[in-house]
Amino acid sequence: MHSIAQPTTASAALPDRGITASLTVEIMTDPDGGQLMLVAATQGNQGDLQVVTVAQALAKVTALREQADRQEALINEYAETVLIPNFLKAFNAELEELDVTTLDGISPKVAAAFQGLIATAPDGTSTIAVPAGQTPAERLATIRTLIQQKQGDA
Repeated sequence: MHSIAQPTTASAALPDRGITASLTVEIMTDPDGGQLMLVAATQGNQGDLQVVTVAQALAKVTALREQADRQEALINEYAETVLIPNFLKAFNAELEELDVTTLDGISPKVAAAFQGLIATAPDGTSTIAVPAGQTPAERLATIRTLIQQKQGDA
């Protein structure tokens, strides 16, 4: 296990920024000729609605996936930089990353199922152990669940 250093000035570490992703794809009937057509728009208000080929529509889907990946990265950055440090500070906890392959010697089933654990020292501080390699969003969910369970037990 090794400790994970948490930033102390989380809000100052992230600049304001946003990532927008929008795609509408429809099969419509041409009002003039009655033929079916494929249309797509990437603006939320459909201001760029146009007839597209299948290849053009698929290219727009690929671009949307790239934007969604960037959105997911932004979400994970926020979780890691802002929310996790705030949770740890609010609940007087430290975070440790555990290499779950070390649990294989105990039980492969335990290693495969390990999501995290929380232990409280006599002085009231808590240590939260999470598997190495979790995404920050997964880690945040694990921390939140463990803290809620601990509060339920109190």
